[in-house]
Amino acid sequence: MSTGSNRGYDGVPEWENVETEHRRKLARAINRMNSGKINCTLDVTLRPNQPTTVVLDPRIGASSFLCWMPQTASASVAERAGIYVTGRAKGSAVLNHAANAASDQIVTILILA
Repeated sequence: MSTGSNRGYDGVPEWENVETEHRRKLARAINRMNSGKINCTLDVTLRPNQPTTVVLDPRIGASSFLCWMPQTASASVAERAGIYVTGRAKGSAVLNHAANAASDQIVTILILA
């Protein structure tokens, strides 16, 4: 199983005692989104010598769209051989891929709910 590497940002609480602090946090979050930092990616290493890799992330849902971008030559080979998703559920998905001995098959996954 892979929990991936989340480069996410802190969320904004729904409520805070100090209104000005809450507005500041909202403004920062909106400005990050306007800069393309929408907190929807994670890095996953495909399991070597295995045909599947389970990805665990609370942002994944049963109808999430998952897209990947290879980060290494080994991951690019895996992508060309074919990667597809099964078993999407709340908090997890299964990446199906060729069983390759390379231990550096790193892909960045985009999660859109």
